[in-house]
Amino acid sequence: MSEFKLTGGCQCGAVRYVLNAPPLMAYACHCTECQRISATAFATSCVVLQDTMQIEQGELSRINWTVESGAHRYGEFCKACGVRIRHGSEPSQGIYSLRSGTLDDPTWATPAAHTWQSSALEWFTPPEDALLYDGQPTDYAPIVERYAKLMELG
Repeated sequence: MSEFKLTGGCQCGAVRYVLNAPPLMAYACHCTECQRISATAFATSCVVLQDTMQIEQGELSRINWTVESGAHRYGEFCKACGVRIRHGSEPSQGIYSLRSGTLDDPTWATPAAHTWQSSALEWFTPPEDALLYDGQPTDYAPIVERYAKLMELG
């Protein structure tokens, strides 16, 4: 059995990380917060278990905020170039929302779903077979299942 290894990092190369398990899923979020964070129409993220991700090089800076629901979130980014690497919640839910543009192999960033379509920019047309959600999904099982099929994991 071969050991899984997926790598990534920031734009300037100061931060490097490794994942020792595949992402649970990837999705594109069209909420206004992700639009602002990514400075574009939507952000793509991979959900990874926290204990499968190690920072191998560099240091991350952190910013904290509270979302409309009252939940506490944080984002971590490269101290040198400012590229967002991951987001999490407090208290921890055991997962990171990894900014998928930081992956060395972008095929793992293929979105299985598009969330917050209610905030999507009018010029964006999702793929015909995409799972679409007007807001935050309440059941992630269909997204996990579709992602596994897309990545040929399931």
